[in-house]
Parts: sequence; structure tokens; C-alpha cells
Amino acid sequence: MEATGAGLLVLRRGAAIVLLASVADDRFGVAYACVGRHRPPVPPIRAARSAAFGTVDAADSWQARWAHYFATELAGTVEGPLHAGRWVIGGDVAGPDVGAGQRRAPVPLPQDQGWIDWFSGDRHRQILPLRPLSSPDAGRVRAYRKQFREGLLPPVLLWWISGLDCHVVLDGHDRLVAALAEDGQPPLLTLSLTSRHRVDVDTDAAVHRYAGTTEAVRHQVAAGTPGAAEALAAVHRRLARELRTVGAGYGTTRAWPLRGGPATWHRLAAAHAPGWHAEVAPADEYGRRPPPDGRRPQLNPSRRSPA
Repeated sequence: MEATGAGLLVLRRGAAIVLLASVADDRFGVAYACVGRHRPPVPPIRAARSAAFGTVDAADSWQARWAHYFATELAGTVEGPLHAGRWVIGGDVAGPDVGAGQRRAPVPLPQDQGWIDWFSGDRHRQILPLRPLSSPDAGRVRAYRKQFREGLLPPVLLWWISGLDCHVVLDGHDRLVAALAEDGQPPLLTLSLTSRHRVDVDTDAAVHRYAGTTEAVRHQVAAGTPGAAEALAAVHRRLARELRTVGAGYGTTRAWPLRGGPATWHRLAAAHAPGWHAEVAPADEYGRRPPPDGRRPQLNPSRRSPA
């Protein structure tokens, strides 16, 4: 990821431009354009590997196996997103039988150009595909749909990018289509950087909540309150879950300065997405954009995320 001080972002894979983005002056969101050059940083997952890894289990060993697989593959390539820092791969994985009332499916954003609304009610469900999504009837997608029905579909690997305040699909575009075509919840894993300070703060907060809650529940146990012992056990389990997730807290994605600053960004945008560039990023030669007039970029409503 590269950035300029004017809120202009570039995502590359090697030398290829994958995504261009422009943060709105009013900070309500970010306009983006994917240029269709994304290539997954991990090799295709063969059916034999999916079968060997088995199905989703309650003990999360299935999730751990896939997290280890993706970590190994990402560490072995020079064109992935990894750089110096503490990276984690984690996330909740739901099986095909999890209903919508328990967990809501992700909402893929438009795959070419669109708007990431930072104040949308669906903001935390939005994920951004980095390449065009295949048809649900495409051959590979049909094979993945069968795997999904059998409980063998590998997770979709997302990458949290803080500059977009959004997950992007790093690997598994066809697997995402397959799960959604089956009206199911895709299994998801998220790659992110962690902030040591944020981990410490969240750990202290979790332990403080735990101490306060257990003190109150222990008084109820001592008083013989029905169900208090079970409630205490539930509090212990909740702390364990919270401490497991704290380490996967999302830190700030590092962005390197774009050489040439805003002028370079405008040249890249004009070359790779000329219509989008003219629409969302009018600027002078210094990268300055007109003052906001309360309007967001004039995008066609059909390009916005679904409600």
C-alpha cells in the first residue's frame, strides 16, 4: 500500500496496480477503483487438500489448520502483503448450518468502482473483491458449491486495510461466490497487523470486566442462587474467548509514501481509470481538491453497497 498526504491510496501487487482510492474530504468514506489486475498471493487450493483438512469442527482445529496453511504460503512469497511487524490470521468460522439470525453474511461491494461508506449500518459486513467475481454457474464455482454443501469449502482469506476501513478479498473470490450462491455463510479468515498498545488496552479491559462480573456472580453462588454456578462457568468461558480475539485486533496498515506524491497518483488514476478519476478526484497540480460542499462523490447508486 502507498499513500499521499492528500488521502490518495494505491495498492499494488508487485509492479501491477490493483486498486486506487481517494478518501473523501468530508471523511465520510472512500471512493475506489479496482483495475482488475489482482492475482492471489497463494496458489490454488486443490480438492485433495480440502478433503485432507476435513470439515469445520467445534474445537476450531479446522480453522487453525487453514490459518497455518495461509500463513506458510504468505511467508513464502515476495509479492504478498507481509512486511516487518506482527501479523495474525484469525476469525470466526461458521458452518453451513449457521442461520442468518445467528450470523449475517458479508456484503460484497461493487467489484470495479464504488464507495465505501464509513457510516453505513452494514459497514462491518462490507468486503471488497479485488477482481471481478465469477458467475455462480462457472465451472470452478460449481465445484466449490459442492464443497460448501459437503462442509469442505476452504475459508476465504480477507485482508484488513485500515486506510479503507474495510476488508478486501486477498484469496478466495470464487469460494465467496460459491457460498453466497448456496445461501450460506462463507467461512472467513482475516489477515491483519496488530498493535501492541491496542492489545494491551483490550486485555486490561477484558480482565477488568471479568473481575467485576465474577465478584458479583460469586456472591450469588455463595448465596445459593439457582443457576449462579453455571453463570460463573459461562463468565470464565467468555474471558477465554475475549483473550483469544484480543490478539487479532486490527492495527494500522502500513502505507509507504507514493513517490511523486499526488501528481503521481493522478497520473496513475488517469491512466488506469480515467472516467473514475475525472469523477471523484478533481485537483490542481498540487493535489488540492475543491472544498467539500456536503456532497459525496457522484457515484451511480447502483455502484453503492447494498442496503
